[in-house]
Amino acid sequence: MKSRTDARAAATGLAVALVILATPLAADVPDLRVTATAETAPIDGDADDPAIWVNPADPAASRIIGTDKTAGLRVYDLSGALLQTLDDGDLNNVDVRPFPEAGDGMSLIGATRREDDTLRFYLIGPAGEVLRTAPGTHPGAPPELAVDDIYGFALQRVPATGQVFALVNFKSGHVVQWRIRRDGVALTLDLARVWTVPTQPEGIVSDDAAGMIYVGEEDAGIWRFPGDPAQPPRGDLVVPIPSPCLPRDDVEGLAIHDSPAGRFLVASAQGIHRAAIFDLAAAPGPDGLPCRGLVEIAAGAVDGVTETDGLDVTAAALPGHPQGALVMMDDQNEGFSTNFKLIDWGQVAAGLGLTP
Repeated sequence: MKSRTDARAAATGLAVALVILATPLAADVPDLRVTATAETAPIDGDADDPAIWVNPADPAASRIIGTDKTAGLRVYDLSGALLQTLDDGDLNNVDVRPFPEAGDGMSLIGATRREDDTLRFYLIGPAGEVLRTAPGTHPGAPPELAVDDIYGFALQRVPATGQVFALVNFKSGHVVQWRIRRDGVALTLDLARVWTVPTQPEGIVSDDAAGMIYVGEEDAGIWRFPGDPAQPPRGDLVVPIPSPCLPRDDVEGLAIHDSPAGRFLVASAQGIHRAAIFDLAAAPGPDGLPCRGLVEIAAGAVDGVTETDGLDVTAAALPGHPQGALVMMDDQNEGFSTNFKLIDWGQVAAGLGLTP
């Protein structure tokens, strides 16, 4: 039986439950139970990965961008209403970054497309409408590289220069880093670097501020690599499986929450239906990066989250979410559908003691 203590999130006035999850593998870790504040319209196909685009001019007009890996891209407002459907193939992972060379307030969206091992790109601007780029698709790997099935994806932006890179991985373990340029109205990708992890990866995220790239090797843990393409891609396994917050496979989506309260790596621990929160300000110990706790999305006014795949997080203040928001894919939504759940980061921060 789990022992439970009640805590109240001061920022929201919502009750949460702080649970200690004991495993035979490690010491007890905090296990926080929260509920979602909203959910997106259901997908009859197969939702997989979300990205949060924060509208710099009007945070209330921000968007949740999600993939349906049987059909394409779906664009939602913060209430979860479906605004756009882009049927562009079997899109798997998606990410977004500011891309001012395309115009003021513009951001670039990229996704992996499974049926032909390509990358698909889009632009989104202050109006919140997602537009296809030209050309729309690019090879995910150089032709001479023997890869097996495109999978995870992230965008990377170097703060000092504004340079944007695409990061894509394959089930064969390959990770490819592409430099993205805009030539007139067209996007051009130049190969920057290639490396491998031992077995199948998927989740990948760039910690732009720290210049690091994290890659989730699904059955083994989370690797950290230098983000600079001029550096050798020597990696460190910073969160092994098993470890306190990843007691079993799979590690799936990865995201970074960066705020004055701290810097955290958020990972979906699919095997235990939770998000794991790792402290990036602390040095790795015997079990890797210190884990601040696990987060379970339980049923409330909105149903809970199970078998989560992709996730994203932002520290930007959004309506009703002053400390930011977490978005997680839900594999078993009501009515045999899938979708994405929106969670108030303030509940997570209060329940796990992440506030300053």
